Order: sequence, then structure tokens, then C-alpha cells
Amino acid sequence: MKKMIIICFTLMLAVTGGCSMNDKQNGKEDNKTEAVKPKDMDPKDLPKVPAFQDKATREYMASTKEVEPGYYLLESKLKGFTMLFPENAEYSNNFSGIRGDYEKIGFESNNPKTNIQFYGTVKYYKEESFVHDPETMLDTIRSQNGQYKGDFEKNSVADKDIYFAYQKYVFDDLKRKYNYSYSYFGFVKSTKEDLGIEYNFTFSCFKDDQPCSLKEKEARMKAKKIIHSITFSKNKKEQKDGK
Repeated sequence: MKKMIIICFTLMLAVTGGCSMNDKQNGKEDNKTEAVKPKDMDPKDLPKVPAFQDKATREYMASTKEVEPGYYLLESKLKGFTMLFPENAEYSNNFSGIRGDYEKIGFESNNPKTNIQFYGTVKYYKEESFVHDPETMLDTIRSQNGQYKGDFEKNSVADKDIYFAYQKYVFDDLKRKYNYSYSYFGFVKSTKEDLGIEYNFTFSCFKDDQPCSLKEKEARMKAKKIIHSITFSKNKKEQKDGK
């Protein structure tokens, strides 16, 4: 009887130990997978969407995990901020660049199903004098958007202030059915650090000979989703302090 108990106990330890070992191995494997950035992975193993299949765009992708349906996480190369990024968008080299603590990221998408074209730019500023005075920045943004005369809607969310404006452009000189676009522009200011992001998103119809499902309400929702997802990263000093 004692011999039988010893055998059973030994088998139980072996099974439990085996399971624990496999768990550790799986854990290590999972961590290893998470540690590999999309830019270092084989494109065959990445999501089959433009954001990952385009080489230049996946340089900015923080993870292959879908944050929301149709959106992944973008991280700036200066590590200054993260934000949601549409899966069908691609990095645009013509509207991007880095200079010191300034970073501009341009991107665009063309959806053949909806016939909607989308252009976006975000400009990241760190420790610039105008970041302290949003009105100075907003005046600049007004001049960049056809001397916009309207107001900016302001929302305070967590540790940031969001300034948002909208304008519809009608191009009378274009002999086409879809001769308009919707633009959303403004400024996101950190309330804890000297950080700010200027943004401009424009939606329009791509081909005039195809139906276009562009609706202002839907374009506005998409623009606000991306804007509100912007999260400023901790500065280097805070990271060293472990705060």
C-alpha cells in the first residue's frame, strides 16, 4: 500500500513539474514574441494590412496586437507619443521628418470600397515656447487652414487639452461631382509637460466616376478617435527615475 502511495506521489510530482516547466517555457516564448518589434519580423508573419505590409510604415508600428477593430498602435520614432493608426493607412515620406525634438509624421489611405481618400499629419513639439501659449499655436493653425475664423472646441481629457476645429472646403474650380473635402485640425497639449502635437486630417472622395460614401459625421468620428487616443510618453528623466 505504502509502495503504491509513493509511486502515485512521484507521478504527481513529475506531471506537475512537467506542467510548470512547460508553462515557463511558454511564458518565455510569449515574452520573446512580444519583445520583437514588427519592423524586425518577417512580413509573412505580420497582419495582412497596409500598415504592416508597407516597409516604411511598420517602422512606426509598436505591436501586431489590434487595439480596436481596424486600428493598431503607432509609436513616434522620438518615443514622444503613441496613437491609434488605421490599418489601411501608409506612411508618407513627403510629409514626414525629424529635426531635433521635432517630429512630423504624414500618412494617407485610399479605400477602394468606400472611395474615400484620407490624409493625415501630426507634428510633435517638445519644450517649444509656444507650447505654453496654445493661442499662439492656434493662430498659426488658423493661418495654415485658409485663415480659419471659427472657434476651436476645447476638451480636457486625462493629462491633455485638445483643441479641435472643422472646415468644409468646396473647390469650385474642379469640374467634378465630388468637389469637396472635410478637414479637422487643431492642437493637443500636455498639461504635465512642455509637449504638444499639431494635427490635420483631411477626407475626400478619390474617383469621381465611382460612388463615394463620404459622410461628415463618420469622418469626424474617425478624426476624433485618433486625436483622443494620443498619449504623450514620459520623458527620459522620468523613465530613469522609474516614475
